[in-house]
Amino acid sequence: MATIQIRNVRDEDYQALRQAAEAEGKSLQAYMQEQASVLARRAKKRAAFHTVRSAVADDGGGGVSTDSIVADLDAIRGPWPGDGSDSSARG
Repeated sequence: MATIQIRNVRDEDYQALRQAAEAEGKSLQAYMQEQASVLARRAKKRAAFHTVRSAVADDGGGGVSTDSIVADLDAIRGPWPGDGSDSSARG
């Protein structure tokens, strides 16, 4: 496991972190390890979203719209049972 050392933390921030750890019944070290994991997960998600956004932007959308998606789904699913050809009952 890696070790992280943070210097020059403002006194009021340090006290707030100690109090938060104490309120959860944890040592400051355990609390900070948990918070570091939360920050790491957020960073991973942010990177994944950035990758997806970039891929979509590079793709140009491919002409896909909500209407085309719904039409394709309707074509795949077919009419509702007992519906015949009237799709107004789909709701």
